[in-house]
Amino acid sequence: MIHFFRKMRQNWLSEGNTARYLKYGIGEIVLVVIGILIALSINNWNEDRINHKEEALLIKNIVEDLNKDLAHINQGLGELEDQMEVVDDLIAKAMDKDITLDYQFMGLVRYSSDFRPIVQRNHADEVSNLENENTRELLQNYFIKEDQVKDIFQEYETIIHNEVRPYLREAGMHNLESLYTREGAAKIEMLLKPEILDAELQKVKFQQILFERRLKTE
Repeated sequence: MIHFFRKMRQNWLSEGNTARYLKYGIGEIVLVVIGILIALSINNWNEDRINHKEEALLIKNIVEDLNKDLAHINQGLGELEDQMEVVDDLIAKAMDKDITLDYQFMGLVRYSSDFRPIVQRNHADEVSNLENENTRELLQNYFIKEDQVKDIFQEYETIIHNEVRPYLREAGMHNLESLYTREGAAKIEMLLKPEILDAELQKVKFQQILFERRLKTE
């Protein structure tokens, strides 16, 4: 077939039928262009199908990580509520000596929860390339809010690690016996020594630290 068309073109040229030859050439070019466009369309369709499949998998992974973050955040919120309750009790005791404390839980004043979400860490780059504009903007706005919480959480951790714990240590408030079980005796659950804790609660410096700790926790 190719030989036939080649011979036809040669005959047109030998006969001086240039116009017909040019029309034939244009027709060939059009056919080639159409073929290229069809090939590109098929290729683009395949790429779109692959991209859609990859994006669907990415969204699935993001949702799974969001659920993990949700469980972790809910656990952290529960811990923070327990910590605030203890700090509130300590502040109340500082203002009223007659209030009775449950010293078994006062050790929570030195505890800190953590906030280390995984969605942004795992998917920030992929999210910026999402084709779905609404989904992309929703997640990026979520990341912005998350960064704001991280900044606040850093302040919360700083007051506990740099203020509360050093103060407890320097005051000798940590109860070493709470780490061990003596033979024939029940283990002491109180992490802080009640008598030292009561005495320190009357000091302005400790009260101010508790005040700051309460604000950062809330």
